[in-house]
Amino acid sequence: MLASLNHVDLRFGPQEVLKDVTWAIQEGECWGVIGRNGAGKSTVFKLLLGQMEADHGTVVRPTKERGIRMGHYAQDLVPDTRGSVLEEALAAFGDVERLQHEMRDLEHRMGEPGGHLDEVMDRYQKVTEAFEHLDGFSIRARAESILQSLGFSTTDFDCPVETLSGGQKSRVMLAKAILQGQDLLLLDEPTNHLDLPSLRWLEDFIQDTDATVAVISHDRYFLDKIATEILELELGRSRSYEGNYSEFMDKKELELELQERHFEQQQAYIKKQEEYIRRNIAGQNTKQARGRRTHLSKLDRIQSPLRDRRKVKFSFPETQRSGDIALLLENASVGWGGKPLYTPLEQLQIKRGQKMGIVGLNGTGKSTLLKAISEEIPFITGQARLGSQVKVGYFDQHHRNLDPRNTVFQQIHAVTPQAVKQDILGFLAKFQFRGDEVDKPVTALSGGERARLSIATLIRHGVNLLLLDEPTNHMDIPSMEAMEDTILSFTGAAIVVTHDRYLLGRVADSLLRIHEGRAEFREGGYEDHQAWVDLDLGAEEDSDSESPKGERERRAGRGASGGEAGSKEPEAPKLPDSPRKPASPQAKPGSAVKPQSPIDRDKQRAVKRFEKQVAEAEAKVADLEARLTELQKEMATMDPTDWQAFSTRLDAQKALEADLAYAMSDWEAAQGALEDAQR
Repeated sequence: MLASLNHVDLRFGPQEVLKDVTWAIQEGECWGVIGRNGAGKSTVFKLLLGQMEADHGTVVRPTKERGIRMGHYAQDLVPDTRGSVLEEALAAFGDVERLQHEMRDLEHRMGEPGGHLDEVMDRYQKVTEAFEHLDGFSIRARAESILQSLGFSTTDFDCPVETLSGGQKSRVMLAKAILQGQDLLLLDEPTNHLDLPSLRWLEDFIQDTDATVAVISHDRYFLDKIATEILELELGRSRSYEGNYSEFMDKKELELELQERHFEQQQAYIKKQEEYIRRNIAGQNTKQARGRRTHLSKLDRIQSPLRDRRKVKFSFPETQRSGDIALLLENASVGWGGKPLYTPLEQLQIKRGQKMGIVGLNGTGKSTLLKAISEEIPFITGQARLGSQVKVGYFDQHHRNLDPRNTVFQQIHAVTPQAVKQDILGFLAKFQFRGDEVDKPVTALSGGERARLSIATLIRHGVNLLLLDEPTNHMDIPSMEAMEDTILSFTGAAIVVTHDRYLLGRVADSLLRIHEGRAEFREGGYEDHQAWVDLDLGAEEDSDSESPKGERERRAGRGASGGEAGSKEPEAPKLPDSPRKPASPQAKPGSAVKPQSPIDRDKQRAVKRFEKQVAEAEAKVADLEARLTELQKEMATMDPTDWQAFSTRLDAQKALEADLAYAMSDWEAAQGALEDAQR
């Protein structure tokens, strides 16, 4: 075990940040650490680094004294030196740098005339041996390779660090952490300042490295590519899951369904007991009623599940239905100073209901195109023609359509002042503004809340063509999911500029890529054109195998039958009859017998192995179902006033239902593997 937190509590004044958090980091794992903004993700890292002390519990830290070579990256790290890019990356290897400088000095002295050459040569040999022992030659080569992979050219290596931009400094610090972390890497939001080629390199590096990795990230696509386990921090508590982000979401959904069922069962029980108490507290059965009231007062109440983690199912119909064509771009190009940024688009149609993503590097004109369509700036060439009955809504990153003097409720009420209060509250609930949240001032909202209210305001205005510029910037994962659900449920057309590959995979049904002075359109989403979107045209033929879906299946040993990220909610599989081998066809008398093809022994062994796994999974499912049925029968006949015994059975039921859900998932994977092997 490299590091761990054991039942850790931490408070900041009256605020309880962490509650009984437990986490163990083992060799060879790659952890994705997720949670809402402020959930304590960076705090957990600081505890492991010794930058904070826990109030309760124990922390096992990954220290040099334990022989652990650790690298840590965070966005607020500052360079340790005032030297060059390469010197800063190598600053952690002070002995290596000192020895290298001495080697250079000795080399100069060997070339100078004069005495003491034997002493200089002897010292040079010792220094060289020490330098080689510390892997000095390979460390410098590794540093240069990593810096180049993160976007630096060889001419940048000698640039002073203090002259770099903030994003460039962050990339230098990331390279430095990767060099240091030969055993353990703790990375806090490492993808924020990376372009797509650097991001893809980091994904490949993490998948291939021998080091253990823990990554705090809101990039779900990145987590799908690299994570083998997920640590979720929610309401100060921790929960660990095996698998990547999409697998975590499937398991979390099952847990929420079970928790919701148990909550409803307990609420029904409480209601029944309260009704009995009300009817009998003053009657002949007052003793029993008082006993039940005592039981209820001691009852361990199940918390209502956080429903905003569930997939929200709603729709935003167009207030005014547009024609079939929402937008037509003709010979259109945008730019600045009269110069176009790309060759004009001859003609591009956006149809009603279409969701188009615009992708490309920074500075290529993506946001500029949205501003031109919304008539904030003119086109350099051509024009945009709106379809019949089309009303445009432009979502910018600064949320300029929000009035800072309003509360959340007032913001929507100002759009439709004639609407009744319940209608506005119901509308806001679709954007996860409920209860006291509707009375929060706009100025007090987080970035994610402001984005949700901004798009709610646009939809309330009755727009049927949404222009969205980086709608998920600075959001935590739940806010991103809410934004995606909103875009998907919008029945009008939407054009989305984004770097979020997960959002593209869920939302976009067509793509416009602006790259190297050209704007190209393709039907299909991100999974269909990953290499093209990632600006790596040479790898386009292999794009299917490089998708998160393909990578997950390859790493899990499954075929291509698994679900895609962001697909529909999984349904529990129905168990068919046990697979049987098809009977060998009998040759008819007098018919020609075809020569048999060679027997594939490896295939036979694989089929037998998967048949065994399917049979074992079916037996486990049947056993769990029988045990669950028996337990439910027992609970039906129990004395409801004996809450302690009932609570014990309820916990056992929850555990059995969770085991059954996972067993069904295991059966599904085994059945899919068997079907692939039989082909």
